[in-house]
Amino acid sequence: MSKALHLLREQLDGQERQAAAELGAAQLQLQQLEQQQQTLSQYQRHYSQEFQHRGQQGLSAHQFGHFQGFIDKLELAQQQQRQGLQQARQRLERSRSAWMAVRARKQAIDKLLERDAGRKRLETARQEQKMLDNLAIYRFHKKSM
Repeated sequence: MSKALHLLREQLDGQERQAAAELGAAQLQLQQLEQQQQTLSQYQRHYSQEFQHRGQQGLSAHQFGHFQGFIDKLELAQQQQRQGLQQARQRLERSRSAWMAVRARKQAIDKLLERDAGRKRLETARQEQKMLDNLAIYRFHKKSM
């Protein structure tokens, strides 16, 4: 039984390493997307301020259309970025759940291995005690003869 548990433990070690790597990659992706979102928001704010500033000075219809079209594209890009962020958060949660599940299974196997080792130690101690008892009885009978 313990050989099978040790083999399962080794497999779970590999699965845990893989799950941890996936979790790390998901965290990194989320951080990168959040940074991109922040940069895009800053760029849109700056561009909108520039649009307002130039609007106060007077814009031609062509310039107005150009500014408005670009702002619309930035808004669409932000919407797509928000969707990407939502997907990245979901991936992160799935990765975290998968890692935690593997970790819990590994901890359960570790407990079984500890119990098995404890049972074996107890059995060995009993056998040693039995041998000592038999030796003591043998010596006692030998003395009394």
